[in-house]
Amino acid sequence: MAYTPQQRKEHIRELQRMLYAISFYDEEIPRVVPDGIYGRETAMAVRAFQQKNNLRPTGETNRATWDAIVQVYLENIARQARIIDAYPQGVKHITAGDEGFVVYIIQAMLNLLNVTFDNFGAVPLTGRYDTETIQAVKDFQRRSGQNQTGHTDPATWNLLVATTQHTS
Repeated sequence: MAYTPQQRKEHIRELQRMLYAISFYDEEIPRVVPDGIYGRETAMAVRAFQQKNNLRPTGETNRATWDAIVQVYLENIARQARIIDAYPQGVKHITAGDEGFVVYIIQAMLNLLNVTFDNFGAVPLTGRYDTETIQAVKDFQRRSGQNQTGHTDPATWNLLVATTQHTS
C-alpha cells in the first residue's frame, strides 16, 4: 500500500504534537503549531531537539531523531499523571458529570490560561465537569495538537499543568 499525502501529513502532525508538548518541559525547544506541514518552524524545533540530545542537527527527522522524540515525549507527557498529586490514582480520564476537587483544579488551570492569553475563554469554577469545562478542554486540546475528546486524561492533565506552570 502506498504512503498517501494524508498519512504523511498525520505523521508530521504527530511529530509536531510531541515537539509542542516537549517544549513546555524544555524551553530550548521552539514551540511549533501542529499543522501537518514540515516547514521552517518544524525544522528549527527538530534541529534544536537534535542538538539538545546529541544527534546530528540536520532539522530532518530520521529514525534516530523520531525514536528520541518519542522517548522524551513518553518520559515527560504520556506517562501517569504526576506533578500535582490531585489527579485521582487509577483514573483513566475525567469527563462529563465528574465532580470534585480535581475538577476545580482543571477549571482553575483553564482560567489561568484565560488570564494569560486573550483567546482562551473563562470557565466557571463549579467543581462539575460541565459543558463549559468540556468545551474549554477541547479548545485547549485543539490548540495543543491533541485529540479533541473533551476528557482530561493523564496526557492532557500533564500538558495543562506544564502550560500553566510556564504562564505564571
